[in-house]
Amino acid sequence: MLMSQSCSTCSRQQKVEEITIDLADLAIDSSYIDMARQVFFSLPTPIEMSLLMKNLGITFQADLLNDPANATRYLTNQKRALNFGAYITDLTYAGLFEQSQAALRYKMAIKTLMDGLGLLPAIDLKTLQQLEDNINNKEAVLEIVSDTYASCTAALNENDRYFLTLAMFVGGWVEAAYIATSLTTMHDNRMKQLMGDQKLTFDMMWQVMSDLKAIPEIAAMMDDMSGLAQLLDKLDVENVTPEEYVNIKEQIKILRQNIIKR
Repeated sequence: MLMSQSCSTCSRQQKVEEITIDLADLAIDSSYIDMARQVFFSLPTPIEMSLLMKNLGITFQADLLNDPANATRYLTNQKRALNFGAYITDLTYAGLFEQSQAALRYKMAIKTLMDGLGLLPAIDLKTLQQLEDNINNKEAVLEIVSDTYASCTAALNENDRYFLTLAMFVGGWVEAAYIATSLTTMHDNRMKQLMGDQKLTFDMMWQVMSDLKAIPEIAAMMDDMSGLAQLLDKLDVENVTPEEYVNIKEQIKILRQNIIKR
């Protein structure tokens, strides 16, 4: 698990070196932006979040996932990016459990959102075909999905649409957190590790949002996530109470419902 995450992080860092982002129009100090970038590119991808669920022994439950048919209903770029992240999590989750037919449906949903975001010219369609050709090969699916995700985020950043990359991270994290908390209880022995991992990742995302809140779309996401932020900020992962756990699960559920709705 750790080796997989480490390799993925190295791969993302190599791609970051090739990306330049012009934030001058935000009138934010350059050192401030550099700090935000460092935190931003250390965020776990939806692929890593799905691997975490597998490592925790989370089982596959199809009815928890976002319906692939919803992909055509997301008409704004913000919604498309959020649900791109959610669908990447769903696709990886299905692939890890060798649910090939479900994975194919999520592949088509992702293609729809890529088209809406204007990413298809930047992404080789042969990559998506490779995904379909190797749908029964779990390792190949993970590699292809990871490469596709990295290529999409790079393409967005190169066109100064990096706030959509952050939306992808948020959508992927929320989907993974929703699935994981839906399949664990307060008395589950995996709960403490789950809460610790989710709080750490959320704190990283929140730091990035705080650093770039001058961007209206990011400020709007912060408003949506403020309730969860308050709960996690006060959380002691070594002493989670039943009330805290229930409230966190409920806030994640509400946030996820807001993301997947049209």
